[in-house]
Formats: sequence, C-alpha cells, structure tokens
Amino acid sequence: MIILEDEDFIAKGNERACYYHPNDRAKTIKITFENNNRKKSKQSAKEIKYYKQLENRGLKNWKHLPKYFGEVKTNKGDGFIIELIKDYDGEVSKSFAYYLQKDSLQKYEKQVEIYKQYFLKYCIIFNYGMMPKNILLRKISLDESELVLIDGLGDVSHFTILNYIPYFARRRINRRWNKFVKKYLEK
Repeated sequence: MIILEDEDFIAKGNERACYYHPNDRAKTIKITFENNNRKKSKQSAKEIKYYKQLENRGLKNWKHLPKYFGEVKTNKGDGFIIELIKDYDGEVSKSFAYYLQKDSLQKYEKQVEIYKQYFLKYCIIFNYGMMPKNILLRKISLDESELVLIDGLGDVSHFTILNYIPYFARRRINRRWNKFVKKYLEK
C-alpha cells in the first residue's frame, strides 16, 4: 500500500483527486476521494479499462494522453498511476482553460487541430468529460506546446462495440469533437 500525504496533493475534480506519487515525482496517482457523491468512481473504472484496451491495441504514441502505469492501493483508497504532465521547465502543466482565458483560441488553433487528428488517427474515444479544464497545455519549449487529455478518456455509452471498427469509432469521435468545439471553443 502506498501512503499518500497531504503535501502530495495536486488537484481534485468532482469525485477524484490527484496526488504526486511519493516514490516517483514524474507520476501521479488518481484516486476517488472521500466525501464525494459516489464511493466508487465509475469514471475511474472506465478510464482504467480503456487504458488497458489501448495497451492491448499496442498504442505507442502517448503524446496527447498521460502514460498509464497500472492500479494501486493507497491509504486514501484505490487508484491508478499515470504520468504527471509537466512543461519543459519542470513545472506542472496548466489547463487549456487557463490559456484560453489568458490568450485567444486563435493562438492554439494548430495545437487543437493536431490534437483532434491524434484521436482520429488512433481511434481513441473520449467522453463528455473532455473540456478545457480537463486538458493540459504542455509546453515542450518556449515556443511549442501540445494538448494532453487528463480526464474524459473512454466511452460512457452503453453500446460500445462499434468503437472497435475504425470507421464507426471515427464517426463517434467527430460527433463528440463537434459538440466539444460548439460547447467550449466557439464563443
């Protein structure tokens, strides 16, 4: 069992919290925190299942997703280990929402298009949790950056069998992408 201390805390969402891995500061542990509305996170179970599917498919390019390192038990509950997304200078990357408020979307159009093409190329399904606050903008140099999805991976639909057929997976990705753009990027 891994012991997480309060000083390891990074951030939390509606039902999950992220902590620095106490033995490896390049990794984070995502757990369902106590006193949320659910004792067990359905989203965590779906994400873990989807990460395992991506591994089984042989995904090698994790450029726009944190790498997955497996499940773990902690003193704060069950969790899973993923890569901690950091900028080139070692700082933890900030959310895309932060940069959209600071700058205009126009500044990041290239990154947004590359991000979309990544999901289409590898047939990676994201859910409605993909929103600017759940996407980090990782600065890979002073002038270059890329988007990384940290929450909202996998499909929340009950009927997912068609996701295994690239044509249908890409159609679902495009539909969700269009909703994402309308809801969060067209203002």
